[in-house]
Amino acid sequence: MKPLIIAEVACFYLLVASGETLNGIARTVFLNKRVGVPNAKRLSMISALSLCLLICCFYVPLLHIKTDKGLLLLGISLSLFMLGFDLVLGRLVTKTPWGTILDEFNIFKGNLMAVGMIVMAFCPLVSSRIPPIP
Repeated sequence: MKPLIIAEVACFYLLVASGETLNGIARTVFLNKRVGVPNAKRLSMISALSLCLLICCFYVPLLHIKTDKGLLLLGISLSLFMLGFDLVLGRLVTKTPWGTILDEFNIFKGNLMAVGMIVMAFCPLVSSRIPPIP
C-alpha cells in the first residue's frame, strides 16, 4: 500500500473519530438529562451513524476506492479502528472500568454500540451508492 493512501485513510479514521467523539460529548451535555441516558444513547446512535455516513459521502470518493470489496474492507477497518479508539478513550482518558466499557457493547442490556459498529462498517459502501449533489 502506498504511503499516501495510508495517510489519507488515517485522516479519514481520525475525522470520523473526532465526529463521533463530539457526538458523544453533545449527547452527554445536552441529551442525557433531558431524555435519560438510555434514550440519549439511542438518539445518539442515529446521529453518530448519520454523521459517519455524511463524512463518508465527502471523504471516501477522495480515496478512489472503486470496488465493493475495497469499500467493505475500508468500513470494517474503520469499525475496528473505532473499537480500539473507544477502548483507549474509555480506559486511558476517562478511566472507565473494563466492565462498564464492555457493557456498552452488550445488546442484551439495551446498549447498541456493537450494532453501531456493524452498521458503521457499511457506511463507505452505502455512501458510494448515494449520488453526488450537483
